[in-house]
Amino acid sequence: MTRALFVNSGILGHASVARLFRDVAERDPSIQATHLDLSAELTTAERVIRRVMCAGPAPGSSAAASLALPRLRHELHSGVLAARRIGALERQGKAFDVIHFHTQATAYASLGRMRRTRSVVSIDVTQRLASGEVPAGLARLDFAPNAVMDRRVFRAAAAITATSRWAADDLLREQPELADRVHVMPYPVPLDGFDAAWVEQRAARSPARPVRVLFIGGDWMRKGGPALLEAWREGGFAERAALDVVTDWPGVSALDAGNVNVYRGVRAYTPAWFDLWRHADVFAMPTRGEAFGMVFQEAAAAGLPAIGTRINAVPEIVQHGATGLLVPPDDPRALADALRRLVNDAQLRARLGGAARARITQIASFDRYAARLGAILKGGAHDQVPSARERRADDPSDA
Repeated sequence: MTRALFVNSGILGHASVARLFRDVAERDPSIQATHLDLSAELTTAERVIRRVMCAGPAPGSSAAASLALPRLRHELHSGVLAARRIGALERQGKAFDVIHFHTQATAYASLGRMRRTRSVVSIDVTQRLASGEVPAGLARLDFAPNAVMDRRVFRAAAAITATSRWAADDLLREQPELADRVHVMPYPVPLDGFDAAWVEQRAARSPARPVRVLFIGGDWMRKGGPALLEAWREGGFAERAALDVVTDWPGVSALDAGNVNVYRGVRAYTPAWFDLWRHADVFAMPTRGEAFGMVFQEAAAAGLPAIGTRINAVPEIVQHGATGLLVPPDDPRALADALRRLVNDAQLRARLGGAARARITQIASFDRYAARLGAILKGGAHDQVPSARERRADDPSDA
């Protein structure tokens, strides 16, 4: 039995990932898991610490604000909170063979602990890649101290799991000596909630039925909502298709673009959420910035062809011409062309959607992810992390 502590940075927007790790741990009876979700059950003292450490502008708010290092303060807060909670568990007499930190910021204040207890660090982006989404100049100074902290955390880790090759390669460009510790492991997808029969049901729908295009994105601006709306208007899709928008972004409910439906308050993995996937024919999210893009995995699980952007890790999930279509970001004309291809061609939709479902079933099942993570956690606990050569022999996709 391996005693594993999962530290999940739900406070940084990874609440859904925390739920995934709980489900993964439950599938391995040889792991005795304890979970710390940093967004849950904040005490009064923790709320005071958060207010003090995170006071001022949000990360990335302006170039001048970067001089106050808001990103460092926000991420260091995550690390301090994690260290406090781990310490509280240790004072209760609990001990762990291995600690799983998601993401790297949760380990910022636990470097000493990582030297005593073998640790696995889960990442979806590096500081260098994240800084590429802000204008050059002062704004990028905000990422420099975090990059220093990241390097220390990575050196102290027994293993590092990266959600994409994109993130892993950037980490290794900076620290090539860690090659044998890095594992590329896309998040798993709860395939049980997505019925494989949906693909056949779509193929049997009446040609007279409007093609339903689905967009899901809380951050309307960053996820490319305005570009999608412009492409929808200019392409004149309202007469033969419907656009279903799932977002809580302020003001989006007042759209006037023709046959657009806005759904607010729809939470992931609820019956209403699954119902939207079931009735959709195409998924479109022309994102402008994405650390990974779990929603593209979910689109594949639903058996939908996806339209994404040719940036970051998205091409690792959406294979252009095989499981979906990729367009440049902020390009409504290219987006309209991609929409037109899928709206007008039911056979193309069926081919891409079926291929997407088949591929995601193979590479992102919970059982597969649980087996790989379990081996890494147990290896970390006993100082036997598989080498890069051993990983490639066991799983060519990790090469």
